[in-house]
Amino acid sequence: MKMSLKSRVIELLRSHQGSYIPQSYIHRALGASKSRISEILRELEREGLISRISIGRTKIIYIHPQRGELEQEPLRRKLRLGVVYSSEYLFLGNFIKKLRDKGIEVEALIYRDGLEATIALAKGAIDLALSPLIGQLYMYPVYRTYRIVLSGLKGGFRVLGSRTRGEIYSSIISTMDYVRYYLISRNLVDASRTIYYRDPDQLITVLKRGGYVVTWHPVYLDLEKRGLKTLYTWRDLELDFCCTLGVSSTVGRKTSALIEKAYIDSIEEFKKNPDKGIEYYASLTGIDISILKSAISEYQVSEGIDTRTIDNLTGAFAFNVPSRSIFYEACKI
Repeated sequence: MKMSLKSRVIELLRSHQGSYIPQSYIHRALGASKSRISEILRELEREGLISRISIGRTKIIYIHPQRGELEQEPLRRKLRLGVVYSSEYLFLGNFIKKLRDKGIEVEALIYRDGLEATIALAKGAIDLALSPLIGQLYMYPVYRTYRIVLSGLKGGFRVLGSRTRGEIYSSIISTMDYVRYYLISRNLVDASRTIYYRDPDQLITVLKRGGYVVTWHPVYLDLEKRGLKTLYTWRDLELDFCCTLGVSSTVGRKTSALIEKAYIDSIEEFKKNPDKGIEYYASLTGIDISILKSAISEYQVSEGIDTRTIDNLTGAFAFNVPSRSIFYEACKI
């Protein structure tokens, strides 16, 4: 007998008990209309099986734990992975190969902005995101629809410009934003105000206006060629983190465990053989292989990202990351 759509929804939700998931994931997973899924979820909410909250236009569902054992969770066979345009994820080809060896196909998507990738993860548009830890931490209390694997690479950024007073350019709620805060709080730059860019291509304006830039490999290579001078490298600053892996709660515990193991193993193998898989990464990002090879010395495996790291980072969030000017902007001050 063919299972009703409501039964299929309940079956899907059963493997996510105790988790928050984006509502949009359900209609995509089942190939059903948004309106019909919404009707069913309203019924389940009245029955006390779920709770729903709205964040802007995004609806998040919390599946209440039920008595009894969870049914056997199926392995996810296809995943969408968001990656921020950079030279950082040199282990990516190895990571994807390990997942494919387990029967999991991965579609990699390139984002020009790290926060955009994290929000896409939170809303369920992608299943995995390699994006800045800062943004993942910052957005989690709002959505709670993913978990963070505390491992990754560090380094790969530079601070460019002059030592005269001027504007400082950074991506928002990111590692670069934290570097911006770090520089200003320690009087390492004399910044008159912060300007945020959403796409590294916007940094071409800095060449005309002057000021400081905080950006990553390979973006800073182009800026150096155009005449900007490096003031600080990542080795000059005390930062032991950058991007981490966010895993959507829609993925499920069984698949998440396979993903985490593949991720950790691929990073460990990067230590031993950093050139492995570099051709794949070049084809994915469009970054020349020779440029990616120069990035190998610019990144190291982060060791010991733990609760102390989280405490230090979140302690800086109180209206320091992002810049307070953003809040003034909201109030048109």
